[in-house]
Amino acid sequence: MQNVFLFLSVGLVAINLILMEFMQNTIEKEERIKIAVLTEQNQKNRIADYQDREEIYERQRRKMHDYRNQLSTIQTLIKNGHTDEALSFTQKLTESIAVEMSAINTNHPVVNAVLNQKYRSMQEKHIAVILKVGDLQEICLEEEEIVILLSNLLDNAIRESEKVLKNTGKAVIHLKLECEDHKLIFAIRNPVTEKVEIENDTIKSKRGDHHGIGLLNVKAVVDKYGGDMVLSCDENEFKAVVIL
Repeated sequence: MQNVFLFLSVGLVAINLILMEFMQNTIEKEERIKIAVLTEQNQKNRIADYQDREEIYERQRRKMHDYRNQLSTIQTLIKNGHTDEALSFTQKLTESIAVEMSAINTNHPVVNAVLNQKYRSMQEKHIAVILKVGDLQEICLEEEEIVILLSNLLDNAIRESEKVLKNTGKAVIHLKLECEDHKLIFAIRNPVTEKVEIENDTIKSKRGDHHGIGLLNVKAVVDKYGGDMVLSCDENEFKAVVIL
């Protein structure tokens, strides 16, 4: 009997060691997959950032071409003695340039680039936005981290708002981005067509493991700086608050 018990004990220890090794390998494999997916998403964000900047440049290039024609029109009006018409045309052109170049200004070039690009996207899609932004000149995030933080949450808000817009004909995004008491506060609220389940600071996927990867990247930035991220959702609205 002693030999039997000894054999069973040794067998159980061996099985436990095998199970522990299997679990460790599984965890390491899942971690490698997660890192690979996050790296892929970071690369996509970087590419999207470059594409956004290229799009902004191309838009400005087309605008400059139009401005040349408009300036020629102003010159013609002045030469023909139509000074009042030339003045009115100049005022409208000046207002148009101001809106196009600096719709949102936070005193940070990268934040401005992202916010203005997303703002133009919302305008084109007829999504209303209520903004509250402050001076972010002293923000400590890296450029890539700014793009990850802002783009992912704003893209999610725009996608959901587009769905709501099709159903109700109206969608409003509320955005707050300010520094308060030496902390960056980024809060966003957007309408939803249905309540989504939130698990471990991300949206629980219904369509596969890659859904919600953007929020994982946001969480990685938040964790790096020891910040907080709170997500909530009901049948009408999704809310995200990031404090760094």
